[in-house]
Amino acid sequence: MSKRRGMTLFEMLVVLLLFSIITGAVFLAASSSQTSYLSTETAVYVQQQARQALSEMARELRQGGGAIATAINQIDFQMNLGYNQAAPCPPNAVCWGARDQLGASQAGWRVQYRLAGAQLLRELLDAVGNPQAGTRVLANDVTSLQFTYVGGTTRTVTVQLQVQRTSAFLPGGALAVAPTPLVSRVKLRNG
Repeated sequence: MSKRRGMTLFEMLVVLLLFSIITGAVFLAASSSQTSYLSTETAVYVQQQARQALSEMARELRQGGGAIATAINQIDFQMNLGYNQAAPCPPNAVCWGARDQLGASQAGWRVQYRLAGAQLLRELLDAVGNPQAGTRVLANDVTSLQFTYVGGTTRTVTVQLQVQRTSAFLPGGALAVAPTPLVSRVKLRNG
């Protein structure tokens, strides 16, 4: 009787096949886990961008009044700076304007929210419409932004915002906060 030493070619091929199947399964699980992680992280990012922007805009818009102008992806408004303020505000009346980046009241100034490329910007405009220091980015990766203002007794601003992040590593190449834009309706307190 001869003693067997080592493995036959057939046994070696079976072991190699089993090893390949196990390695492939581990690789597939790791790849799927990575895609799931990226999708979840991106979903959190786009939701955070949209909620943060809507929250900050709603806080300021509630104080809005004075001259309000809207376009599809832009709104300009003023805030109540106080009653019977020093010139250039009219005597015995509400003074409308905005606070500059240092917090000082500026009569006649306006706050502007607008879409610039894929960024939602908050800008300060002086009385003649020139941009002033203090521009901030409220959200990145914005794909759509729309403002609607209803005056009269209703005095509401409706904001529709959609944020979407694209990446070759995401399933389908992109992830949006929702198939439709997030909507926030803000009632203005000042008339």
